[in-house]
Amino acid sequence: MTPHQLSRGPALAVAVMAVAALTAPLVIAAPTDARPATPKKAAANDFNGDGIRDLAVAAPGGNAGKRVKAGHVSVLYGSKTKPVTARTQVFHQDSPGIPGTAAAGDQFGAALASGDLDRDGHAELVVGASKDSPGSRKEAGSVSVLWGGPKGLSGGATLLSGSGPHALLGKSLAVGDFDGDGDQDIATTNDQSQVRVLLGPFTRDGSPAATTLIVNDGERITDLAAGDVNRDGRTDLVAARYNPDLYEHPETAVWMGTAKGLAHTARVLRKHINDRTTPGGDNVDVGDVNRDGYADVVVGRDDFRETDMDGGKGGRIIFFPGSASGPVVSRLVVLSQNTKGVPGTAAYRDYFGSGVSVSDVNGDGYADIATGLPGKKVGTVQAAGAVVVLRGGATGPSTTGAKLFTQNTAGVPGISEPNDAFGFSTSLIDLTGDGRAELVVGGTGEDQGAGSVWVLKGSRSGPVATGATAFGHSALGTVAAPLSALGFSFSNANTYRY
Repeated sequence: MTPHQLSRGPALAVAVMAVAALTAPLVIAAPTDARPATPKKAAANDFNGDGIRDLAVAAPGGNAGKRVKAGHVSVLYGSKTKPVTARTQVFHQDSPGIPGTAAAGDQFGAALASGDLDRDGHAELVVGASKDSPGSRKEAGSVSVLWGGPKGLSGGATLLSGSGPHALLGKSLAVGDFDGDGDQDIATTNDQSQVRVLLGPFTRDGSPAATTLIVNDGERITDLAAGDVNRDGRTDLVAARYNPDLYEHPETAVWMGTAKGLAHTARVLRKHINDRTTPGGDNVDVGDVNRDGYADVVVGRDDFRETDMDGGKGGRIIFFPGSASGPVVSRLVVLSQNTKGVPGTAAYRDYFGSGVSVSDVNGDGYADIATGLPGKKVGTVQAAGAVVVLRGGATGPSTTGAKLFTQNTAGVPGISEPNDAFGFSTSLIDLTGDGRAELVVGGTGEDQGAGSVWVLKGSRSGPVATGATAFGHSALGTVAAPLSALGFSFSNANTYRY
């Protein structure tokens, strides 16, 4: 779920911002509050508990008052009848009730995640500020929670701060029930080489029931996603990661959920094709693409890391089906624009595989896949960007009925311009409660990097351009400063580019 590097060369320069070895996890207990008498749990991203999901979108390079690149997060509340911009909120670290103090370069909103952390029927928003500098720990990073309630989000607490200078805590986030006890837990990265897990329930001061630390064998994590890949009732954690010494060979790792939390050791998904080890990527999402009851793993590998042997493919998507024993490597499917039926023509630096997201866009019960191509040339316009949506099916991703959208698609607001990076990020999320996810697209290069967001409605045939809407800073009441990167990450689809 997370697009990956600060800069992808001159064509995208304006589209992105300048931005203890253990054999077992260390467990630290913390006090807990009493739970509600009748615990209930809201769906992720339903911040006001009305049964309709809401959209949180980050601009981690945005200004908070005079604080440059302090970052801010906007929340747009879903509705069956009203436009997505009908009710909005904006939060930063100087907002009333929000922990911390806004400072230049904090990048509040570097990653977002959601879950009902206190089981009160209202989802919370978890926010990473990966370059926050608490105390004297420069760029240690922090993770905060914004509490959900009947009127939406209000107030918050600091959940965790980075272990030391430049730890960049909160660069990636995922929420799930890793031990199957009914409480939502949080996973985040610390120094990119460790996974810190906060076990729920959480008290209102931000204290978890316990914390665990997983050492990642020196691998650098670029994205996290959570889902039950073996259908045992416990959420599993999936990571896109790479070895700093083997930069061009990323891999996919899975920590299985157990009754005691995440397993101590990750399972690495590997397969040798043409004498090469594949497949890894830079971002990942999880969903039931083949509708067999097991969450599947979808990895996006844009072509930033690709060698000359890979050149021309413009990036790829790798699909691992879930099963009772977890992801099945032998049944993986690799798709690129060279795959028959996938719209578009593969070209180097298209970045197909950026910002993948997985959900059901047409209500048929199969999760579908969206991927951005932020470097895609549209006509003669360089790096204008595009998005491709692939349908789910009984055997996994299908190219039947696949769709490609750009700003030049009839009905999509705007016009394709150089370096817009339309498709830098995507999110598939049902904002109307009709059982069909909308396609939400971030274009972080729009307006000199200020960024914009587009929403295409879900339908029986998937996302449609008719009636599509777009919004930028003016609709949110925020400042359209260059390199604000509005649309950098969404609450169920994060991006890694710095």
